[in-house]
Amino acid sequence: MIKKKYKILAIIPARLGSKGLKKKNLKKIGKLSLVEHSVRIAKNSKFISRIAVSTDSQSIQKIAKKNKVWCDKLRPKKYSTKKSSTYNAIKFIIDHIDYKPDLIIELHPTYVFRKSSTIDRAIRIILNSQNSDSLISIKKIDDTSHPDFVINLSNKFISYKKSPIKFNRHFLKPKYMSLGFIIVSKINSFNKAKSMIGKNCIGFEMSNNKEIIDINNLLDFTFASFLYNNNINYE
Repeated sequence: MIKKKYKILAIIPARLGSKGLKKKNLKKIGKLSLVEHSVRIAKNSKFISRIAVSTDSQSIQKIAKKNKVWCDKLRPKKYSTKKSSTYNAIKFIIDHIDYKPDLIIELHPTYVFRKSSTIDRAIRIILNSQNSDSLISIKKIDDTSHPDFVINLSNKFISYKKSPIKFNRHFLKPKYMSLGFIIVSKINSFNKAKSMIGKNCIGFEMSNNKEIIDINNLLDFTFASFLYNNNINYE
């Protein structure tokens, strides 16, 4: 049970450039841009007390201000390239916003099917875990991308850990991949580790296939738009 009132800042990193889908964060699904979807979801959280958008785009800045969330300063271009670390984008917000959070939530705009209740569940978990310093969403690997079945190619011949023709996913040892759905860090850990991920990071397992749809290219966008516009339940 959470007794203390925590200051929780949600940061939405939304640079203009995107390799897979041009101006991705400005694309609309339904009547809202990807940025606006994340703002709406964050506003519906029971725990998030402040929202900020980190961007290098004046267009995205206008959207943020229209939705009454912090975006007073544009992110410098040096923190907005495809090689820039998200740490610098978040640190820029921390250094310029007039707010001292206990907890930082990183919400990428590419997950339009997020539920506020899922965000709140993740927040409850980390706040109730005194020994943890961070949390990241993860998904169980249950197909042939599992590391036990990776095939290498050298001099035309394949090498493998286990035979591809004897593949049986039911015998896989549990392995997980990280997702950008939600990342949470206690502020002390963020400052010390210079990262959203600390030494004692909780894995927040996701299983809802619709929630974890990540829009990175035209195919992702078309699929997500189809599901959204037709109100299709995709588990």
